[in-house]
Amino acid sequence: MNERIVKLRADYAKNDSKIAALQTKNKKLAEKIRQLENTEIIGAVRNSGLTIDELLSLLGKTVKAPETNIELEEKDNEI
Repeated sequence: MNERIVKLRADYAKNDSKIAALQTKNKKLAEKIRQLENTEIIGAVRNSGLTIDELLSLLGKTVKAPETNIELEEKDNEI
């Protein structure tokens, strides 16, 4: 086979493995960034002194009331 083709295929494979390694590294970095951002956001919210209801109102969100243990037990008994 042509030596240039062999060399180009080798370079291609080398680049492909580097790209895969960098993508994996970027995913890990993105997760670390998200964790740090979440920690910072939680700290800011706690320092604001707002209740959960006040925060949700400020954000324009509504929350479905959590299910009680009794409701969960009823659902389990239905199965």
